Amino acid sequence: MENENWRKEVFNLPDNHGWTAKPGNKVFIADRGALRFEIPQEWLVEPSRKSVKFRDAPHPDDTMILEVTIFYAGYGMNIDWSSLPLHQLIKDVTSDDAPVRRGRASRRRRRGPEDTKRGSPITVKLGNLEMAWIESEFFDPGEKRPAHSIQAITRDPQKSIHALLTLSYWPEDTQRAKSTWNDVLGTLKMGEHFDSPLQGPGYLGDAQR
Repeated sequence: MENENWRKEVFNLPDNHGWTAKPGNKVFIADRGALRFEIPQEWLVEPSRKSVKFRDAPHPDDTMILEVTIFYAGYGMNIDWSSLPLHQLIKDVTSDDAPVRRGRASRRRRRGPEDTKRGSPITVKLGNLEMAWIESEFFDPGEKRPAHSIQAITRDPQKSIHALLTLSYWPEDTQRAKSTWNDVLGTLKMGEHFDSPLQGPGYLGDAQR
């Protein structure tokens, strides 16, 4: 695992820290708040140089993997993103030349359209936040069995922050995967900034203890 630039630190949060999550979940924050969402409490976090992976169990016993990458395309510039809609971006990401990730390997799709079933893009706009995702069914050549994935691109157009999220899972885990996916997208925030991990969005200050 390429995690040479990562260092683990454990903090004891004060009573008024301001972080909240749905029961059974925990909060993940990347780059001091550029991206934030909830994942199941028991999932493992596996950072690397290019992305962060979340597994529902240690490899090779994992049955679901969420991989997240953040992009700062034109960060700090006043860009009009209306000419590059997310529904087109997600179609490009899930094209036959895009990588498929399951377990440790990253493989290129070399199959015909009869081997991969891909749904239509779903787009949502929540305030300034834009989302688009596509569900796919494909054959995993490593495990030699059908697999499913959901890939999403989220964007804060005001700050030019993009995130790519890919959830991979087996067909028998569809219900649990969809529940996890709904929690991730339903709690996803972008473009925030937190000066300290001890002070979350609901932090009231020392005077409010």
